[in-house]
Amino acid sequence: MKRARLSFGGLGVLATLAAASALAGCKQVDDSAFAGTVPTKDTVAIVLPGGTTTASSSLTAGGVTTKKSALLGDVAADYVTTVAATTIINGSVGAVLDLVKTVVSYPATDVEGETAVWGPHTDPLSANTWRLTVTRVAPHVFDWQFDGKGKTAADSTFVTVLSGTHTQSLDAKGHAMEGFGSGNFTLDWDAAATLPQHDTNVGQAAFTYSRLDPSATVTVDVTFTGIKDNCDPTKCKTSGQIFNAVYAYVSTPGNGGDLQFAATEDFDQVAGSSLKETLSLHSRWQETGAGRTDVEAAGGDYGATINTSSECWDSNFASVFSVASYAPTDTNLNWGAETTCAFPTAVLASLPPPS
Repeated sequence: MKRARLSFGGLGVLATLAAASALAGCKQVDDSAFAGTVPTKDTVAIVLPGGTTTASSSLTAGGVTTKKSALLGDVAADYVTTVAATTIINGSVGAVLDLVKTVVSYPATDVEGETAVWGPHTDPLSANTWRLTVTRVAPHVFDWQFDGKGKTAADSTFVTVLSGTHTQSLDAKGHAMEGFGSGNFTLDWDAAATLPQHDTNVGQAAFTYSRLDPSATVTVDVTFTGIKDNCDPTKCKTSGQIFNAVYAYVSTPGNGGDLQFAATEDFDQVAGSSLKETLSLHSRWQETGAGRTDVEAAGGDYGATINTSSECWDSNFASVFSVASYAPTDTNLNWGAETTCAFPTAVLASLPPPS
C-alpha cells in the first residue's frame, strides 16, 4: 500500500442548471408561508480550518500515489486530503442548492393550499425547463422537489433531479431561519442525464443533515451510490470506475470537527488485477486547525493484510508526525513523535464499508 489519494474529479454538479438562474412568477401570489422551506448550501456545508491549500496532495479514487508529498514540517498531505474530501461534498451539491435558492427568491407561480410551485420556467438559452414544488406536510416541515424536462417536451416527461424533506429551525420570534434546519435530500445524476443539457456525472448522492442554529452541533451524512471515478487515465490503470462511498461529518462551533470517509474500489491498481479494496479515512481537527488523519486499507489485492497510516499536523497545518504500517522503515512515510499530535492515538473510521 502507498499513501492513497482519492478524487471524484467529475463531481461538479449539473453546471447546466445555472442557465435557469432567473425565475419570476407569472402572477402575484402570497408565498410568504414558504420562506425558508428548502436547505441552502450553507445548511450542508462541511467546514475545515484553513479550508484551501495549494499543496500538491489530492484525493484520487482509483489512483494510488508512489510517494507522499509532505515531509516533516511541510503542509501535511493528509490535511490536504481532508480538505479535498470536504470540497467533494460541498461541490457535489452546492451549485444545485444555489440554484434552488435563486428560484425561491422570486415570487411563486402558484400557491394552492399547502403547495407552492415555481415555474415551469425555461431560460432563453437553455434546452431544459425547470419546476420547483414545495408542500407543507406538517407545521414547519416541507417536502420539496426540483424537476426538469426538455423545453419542447410534454409536462408528463418531467423528471425529479433533486428532492427531499426539510424541517425549519425557528428563531426566538418563531420565524424560519434560512440556512438552518434538518432533513434529507437526494441528488439524482442519472435522472439529470436524461435531460437535453446535462453534465457527465452518474449515480445518486443522498444527504441527511442537521444544522439547527449557529451554536448547535452540525451533522452531515452522505451516501454516494453508483458514482464514477474520473481519475486521470495517465495516473490510473482503470479510469471511470463505478463505485459507492459514504461520508459522515460532525462539528460543534468552537470545538473542531470530525470527518469519516469509506469507499470500496480498485484502489491499489495492481496490473492484471481488478480486485477491489476498501479504504477508510478518519480526520479529526481542533478549532485551532491542528488535527490528525488515520487511514486503513484492506481486502482486494491486500488479502488478509490490513494496512494503516496516520499523520498529524499543527495549527499551521504543518506535518509533525507520520507513520505507515506497510513501510515502517521508509523515512518518506515515517517521522516525528506521536506525542506531538493534537489527538494522541489513532482512531480508525467506524463507517460500514459501502456495498
